Amino acid sequence: MFWTFIWFLVNMLFVASIITYLFMHRSYTEKRRLSNDAELLNRLNRRRRLAGALSIILFIAMAASFMINMRLNG
Repeated sequence: MFWTFIWFLVNMLFVASIITYLFMHRSYTEKRRLSNDAELLNRLNRRRRLAGALSIILFIAMAASFMINMRLNG
C-alpha cells in the first residue's frame, strides 16, 4: 500500500508539472510573437525548459514507482 501512495503522489505531481509546462510554453510563444524583448524571452525560455526537465524526471519517477508497486502488490 505504501508504493501505491507513492505512485499516486508522484503521478499527481507529474500531471501538475505537465500542465504548468503547457502554460509556460503558451506564455513563451505568445511573448515571442508579440514582443522583441530578448531578456524576457530568454528568461521565459529558461523557465519553460526547467519545467520540461522536471516533467521528464517526474515521468521517470512515476514509471519507476508504478513498476515497483506492480512488482510488490501484483
